[in-house]
Amino acid sequence: MIPSAITLKVFGIPMQRRSTRRKLVVATYIVLSSICAAAAWSHTIFPAGMTYAIWSAIAVGIFIFGGQGRYGLVKPFLNKPPQPEPPMIDLVRLQLEPLSVGTADSSAWKNDERELARRDNAHYVAYQPLAIGWVAVLMLSSWALHAPRFLSHDAILSLIFTIALVACVLALTLPAAIILWTEPDIDVC
Repeated sequence: MIPSAITLKVFGIPMQRRSTRRKLVVATYIVLSSICAAAAWSHTIFPAGMTYAIWSAIAVGIFIFGGQGRYGLVKPFLNKPPQPEPPMIDLVRLQLEPLSVGTADSSAWKNDERELARRDNAHYVAYQPLAIGWVAVLMLSSWALHAPRFLSHDAILSLIFTIALVACVLALTLPAAIILWTEPDIDVC
Protein backbone atom coordinates (compact mmCIF):
# COMPACT_ATOMS: atom_id res chain seq x y z
CA MET A 1 0.00 0.00 0.00
CA ILE A 2 1.45 3.32 -1.05
CA PRO A 3 -0.52 5.99 0.72
CA SER A 4 -1.52 9.25 -0.85
CA ALA A 5 -0.84 11.13 2.36
CA ILE A 6 2.51 12.72 3.00
CA THR A 7 2.89 10.80 6.23
CA LEU A 8 1.62 7.42 7.34
CA LYS A 9 -0.01 8.89 10.42
CA VAL A 10 -3.60 9.50 11.45
CA PHE A 11 -4.12 11.73 14.48
CA GLY A 12 -0.38 11.39 15.14
CA ILE A 13 -0.53 7.59 15.31
CA PRO A 14 1.73 5.70 12.86
CA MET A 15 -0.24 3.39 10.55
CA GLN A 16 2.52 1.14 9.17
CA ARG A 17 1.36 -1.90 11.12
CA ARG A 18 -1.71 -3.84 10.02
CA SER A 19 -2.92 -4.23 13.61
CA THR A 20 -2.93 -0.46 14.09
CA ARG A 21 -4.86 0.07 10.86
CA ARG A 22 -7.37 -2.59 11.93
CA LYS A 23 -7.88 -0.80 15.24
CA LEU A 24 -8.46 2.42 13.31
CA VAL A 25 -11.07 0.72 11.09
CA VAL A 26 -12.87 -0.79 14.10
CA ALA A 27 -12.84 2.50 16.04
CA THR A 28 -14.07 4.40 13.00
CA TYR A 29 -16.96 2.01 12.43
CA ILE A 30 -17.91 2.18 16.12
CA VAL A 31 -18.18 5.97 15.80
CA LEU A 32 -20.04 5.76 12.48
CA SER A 33 -22.40 3.12 13.92
CA SER A 34 -23.14 5.37 16.88
CA ILE A 35 -23.93 8.27 14.56
CA CYS A 36 -26.16 6.03 12.40
CA ALA A 37 -27.93 4.66 15.48
CA ALA A 38 -28.56 8.18 16.77
CA ALA A 39 -29.85 9.24 13.35
CA ALA A 40 -32.12 6.17 13.05
CA TRP A 41 -33.43 6.60 16.61
CA SER A 42 -34.16 10.31 16.21
CA HIS A 43 -35.21 10.45 12.56
CA THR A 44 -38.84 11.27 13.42
CA ILE A 45 -37.82 14.07 15.81
CA PHE A 46 -34.73 15.36 13.98
CA PRO A 47 -34.82 14.36 10.28
CA ALA A 48 -31.62 16.27 9.48
CA GLY A 49 -29.67 13.88 11.73
CA MET A 50 -29.31 11.57 8.75
CA THR A 51 -27.11 14.13 7.06
CA TYR A 52 -24.64 13.96 9.95
CA ALA A 53 -24.17 10.24 9.30
CA ILE A 54 -23.63 10.79 5.58
CA TRP A 55 -21.26 13.73 6.07
CA SER A 56 -19.34 11.75 8.69
CA ALA A 57 -18.91 8.86 6.25
CA ILE A 58 -17.78 11.25 3.52
CA ALA A 59 -15.24 12.86 5.87
CA VAL A 60 -13.92 9.45 6.93
CA GLY A 61 -13.67 8.34 3.31
CA ILE A 62 -11.82 11.46 2.21
CA PHE A 63 -9.61 12.39 5.15
CA ILE A 64 -8.93 9.18 7.10
CA PHE A 65 -9.37 6.08 4.94
CA GLY A 66 -8.56 7.72 1.61
CA GLY A 67 -9.19 6.45 -1.87
CA GLN A 68 -11.47 9.38 -2.71
CA GLY A 69 -9.08 12.30 -2.82
CA ARG A 70 -5.50 13.25 -2.17
CA TYR A 71 -5.80 12.79 1.57
CA GLY A 72 -6.04 9.65 3.66
CA LEU A 73 -4.12 6.41 3.90
CA VAL A 74 -5.21 4.73 0.66
CA LYS A 75 -4.00 6.05 -2.69
CA PRO A 76 -6.81 7.66 -4.73
CA PHE A 77 -8.91 5.15 -6.68
CA LEU A 78 -9.12 7.46 -9.69
CA ASN A 79 -6.11 7.11 -11.92
CA LYS A 80 -5.92 10.83 -12.71
CA PRO A 81 -3.03 13.22 -12.06
CA PRO A 82 -3.45 15.70 -9.21
CA GLN A 83 -5.00 19.03 -10.09
CA PRO A 84 -2.47 21.80 -10.72
CA GLU A 85 -2.37 24.67 -8.28
CA PRO A 86 -4.56 27.61 -9.33
CA PRO A 87 -2.69 30.57 -10.83
CA MET A 88 -1.73 33.30 -8.41
CA ILE A 89 -2.44 36.91 -9.34
CA ASP A 90 0.40 39.35 -8.79
CA LEU A 91 -1.47 42.49 -7.72
CA VAL A 92 1.58 44.71 -8.10
CA ARG A 93 2.21 43.85 -11.77
CA LEU A 94 -1.33 42.58 -12.49
CA GLN A 95 0.01 39.50 -14.20
CA LEU A 96 -0.83 35.85 -13.88
CA GLU A 97 1.88 33.49 -12.73
CA PRO A 98 2.21 30.30 -14.76
CA LEU A 99 0.47 27.19 -13.51
CA SER A 100 2.69 25.10 -11.29
CA VAL A 101 2.89 21.66 -12.78
CA GLY A 102 3.98 19.23 -10.09
CA THR A 103 7.41 17.72 -10.54
CA ALA A 104 6.40 14.47 -8.90
CA ASP A 105 6.60 11.45 -11.14
CA SER A 106 3.48 9.50 -12.01
CA SER A 107 4.21 6.76 -9.44
CA ALA A 108 3.12 9.16 -6.70
CA TRP A 109 -0.45 9.32 -8.03
CA LYS A 110 -0.88 6.58 -10.63
CA ASN A 111 -1.98 3.13 -9.49
CA ASP A 112 0.10 0.23 -10.76
CA GLU A 113 -1.41 -3.11 -11.82
CA ARG A 114 -1.32 -4.56 -8.29
CA GLU A 115 -3.00 -1.48 -6.83
CA LEU A 116 -5.67 -1.51 -9.56
CA ALA A 117 -6.36 -5.21 -8.89
CA ARG A 118 -6.50 -4.52 -5.14
CA ARG A 119 -8.93 -1.63 -5.70
CA ASP A 120 -11.16 -3.65 -8.00
CA ASN A 121 -11.22 -6.60 -5.58
CA ALA A 122 -12.03 -4.33 -2.62
CA HIS A 123 -14.98 -2.86 -4.49
CA TYR A 124 -16.19 -6.30 -5.55
CA VAL A 125 -15.99 -7.63 -1.98
CA ALA A 126 -17.58 -4.49 -0.51
CA TYR A 127 -20.53 -4.22 -2.85
CA GLN A 128 -21.73 -7.82 -2.67
CA PRO A 129 -23.08 -7.48 0.89
CA LEU A 130 -24.40 -4.00 0.06
CA ALA A 131 -26.49 -5.54 -2.72
CA ILE A 132 -28.21 -7.68 -0.08
CA GLY A 133 -29.05 -4.51 1.85
CA TRP A 134 -30.62 -2.97 -1.23
CA VAL A 135 -32.62 -6.14 -1.87
CA ALA A 136 -33.91 -5.81 1.70
CA VAL A 137 -34.84 -2.18 0.99
CA LEU A 138 -36.70 -3.26 -2.15
CA MET A 139 -38.55 -6.02 -0.26
CA LEU A 140 -39.52 -3.65 2.55
CA SER A 141 -40.65 -1.07 0.01
CA SER A 142 -43.00 -3.59 -1.54
CA TRP A 143 -44.30 -4.37 1.94
CA ALA A 144 -44.83 -0.63 2.50
CA LEU A 145 -47.19 -0.61 -0.48
CA HIS A 146 -49.14 -3.61 0.88
CA ALA A 147 -48.31 -3.74 4.57
CA PRO A 148 -48.48 -7.18 6.20
CA ARG A 149 -50.40 -7.49 9.44
CA PHE A 150 -47.37 -8.33 11.57
CA LEU A 151 -45.55 -5.02 10.81
CA SER A 152 -46.92 -1.52 11.04
CA HIS A 153 -46.40 0.94 8.23
CA ASP A 154 -44.21 3.14 10.47
CA ALA A 155 -42.01 0.17 11.42
CA ILE A 156 -41.50 -0.71 7.76
CA LEU A 157 -40.54 2.87 6.89
CA SER A 158 -38.13 3.00 9.84
CA LEU A 159 -36.49 -0.25 8.70
CA ILE A 160 -36.17 1.07 5.14
CA PHE A 161 -34.58 4.27 6.43
CA THR A 162 -32.14 2.46 8.73
CA ILE A 163 -31.02 -0.11 6.14
CA ALA A 164 -30.60 2.56 3.45
CA LEU A 165 -28.62 4.80 5.81
CA VAL A 166 -26.25 2.02 6.83
CA ALA A 167 -25.85 0.91 3.21
CA CYS A 168 -24.98 4.47 2.13
CA VAL A 169 -22.40 4.84 4.91
CA LEU A 170 -20.84 1.49 4.00
CA ALA A 171 -20.80 2.33 0.28
CA LEU A 172 -18.77 5.44 1.06
CA THR A 173 -16.23 3.79 3.36
CA LEU A 174 -16.09 0.02 2.92
CA PRO A 175 -13.76 -0.38 -0.11
CA ALA A 176 -10.97 1.67 1.50
CA ALA A 177 -11.59 -0.04 4.85
CA ILE A 178 -11.14 -3.45 3.19
CA ILE A 179 -7.83 -2.31 1.73
CA LEU A 180 -6.64 -0.98 5.09
CA TRP A 181 -7.75 -4.19 6.80
CA THR A 182 -6.04 -6.60 4.39
CA GLU A 183 -2.77 -4.88 3.44
CA PRO A 184 0.33 -6.26 5.17
CA ASP A 185 2.66 -4.21 7.35
CA ILE A 186 4.44 -1.39 5.51
CA ASP A 187 8.22 -1.26 5.63
CA VAL A 188 9.36 2.35 5.59
CA CYS A 189 13.04 2.86 4.88
